Amino acid sequence: MERLLAPLGLLLTWSLTLYAYLHLPERIPAHWNLQGEVDRYGSRLEIFLLPLVLTFLLYPLLAWAPRWDPKVRGKAPPIWPWLTAGVVWSSFLLQGAILYATWQRARGNPFPVEQAILLAAGLLFLTLGLLLPKLPPNYLAGVRTPWTLESPLVWRKTHRRAGLVFALLGLLAWAAAFLGGLGVWLWLLGLLLGSGYLVVFSYLAWRRENPGP
Repeated sequence: MERLLAPLGLLLTWSLTLYAYLHLPERIPAHWNLQGEVDRYGSRLEIFLLPLVLTFLLYPLLAWAPRWDPKVRGKAPPIWPWLTAGVVWSSFLLQGAILYATWQRARGNPFPVEQAILLAAGLLFLTLGLLLPKLPPNYLAGVRTPWTLESPLVWRKTHRRAGLVFALLGLLAWAAAFLGGLGVWLWLLGLLLGSGYLVVFSYLAWRRENPGP
């Protein structure tokens, strides 16, 4: 059943995008700055960019990577379909937020697109927070530092901590969504600090396992 979740998310992403294409004007808001202001207009064909990347690059990479990854010996771990589905469904929500903001702006109505994107990002990070502690060592997903890839024990310790960090980043994204442009910068700062913390944590965990001279 879980293997059908990602294809279903892809189908819904394409259905939503095709519906929006048929109802949007030819020229639409195509890019927003961190303050949520439109800084570029373009063709409505640009709304297909995310589904194209998701369908022909990201999803195939996630679906087929375990076959080529020597760390999982060519067999996808049980958590992998859930991880793939989490990425696909988060992308669906992100596309929905972008399309709704585009539709509102095309009609002349202000819409806080940064808020919608942060809400979608929050859901993605909360989902990853649940999944990362169950992720086995691999070369594609997770906190892949030289120390986690060298030691299965360091990998497990780091990913248990990563689950907490990603969950906190998800909650931070939801809180930041209601702070306007400042919230975007706050969340990006949290993301930077959280990423740096996990790199340092993995090194210190490795040093405790390998104290050396």
